[in-house]
Amino acid sequence: MGADLIPPVPLAGDEFLHFEPAKLREGGAPDPKWFCLRIAPKQEHIAIAHLRKIFALEVFCPRLRYQKATRTGRRWYVEALFPSYIFARFDYLTHHRGVQYCAGVSTIVHFGDKIIPIPDTAVQELRAAVPTGEKEMITITPEVRMGEEVQVVEGAFAGLKAVVTRVMPARQRVAVLLEFLGRLSETEVPVGTVLPTARHPLEGVPEEARRGRSKG
Repeated sequence: MGADLIPPVPLAGDEFLHFEPAKLREGGAPDPKWFCLRIAPKQEHIAIAHLRKIFALEVFCPRLRYQKATRTGRRWYVEALFPSYIFARFDYLTHHRGVQYCAGVSTIVHFGDKIIPIPDTAVQELRAAVPTGEKEMITITPEVRMGEEVQVVEGAFAGLKAVVTRVMPARQRVAVLLEFLGRLSETEVPVGTVLPTARHPLEGVPEEARRGRSKG
């Protein structure tokens, strides 16, 4: 199961404001709304820079920052919360052509010939999840659970995989069962010296939960 999240784009059957671009008429007052943009793989930073600098648009791209166990120890990773998707706020009639052909942008997300803006409340809820001053960054602190497979990333057992048998929050330690010198042994290590072996912090989360509040 992949770990990609689905951005909160209203489904076609939901009762959200939508419009058909072909029926829009020029000359009205600007009406900026949030839209979901599909981005070419690994091009989020390029699209964001162009949208902000060239078109002076408000752009939101929440990112995850998390630690992962590697062969050489712990390592920090940063990636988009919704890979290949970002949010931009603009008046459709004024900016849709420029946005559509902006560097890094594949398309403005649509359903057939209908464009469905993202409700302001959906973007506000996402922004509320970002700590103040973190600039769109959500840092995930790893949690170690009993029965979970972990990798020791510091100390004499660094590089070994183990299974957590006890969690001792008051002492900030965990007991792990690991294979050492050809035999299974249980030992205690500081909780900060182990990391879950999951490839992604959202691995194992049910798809329904990863979709989150996709209906706004």
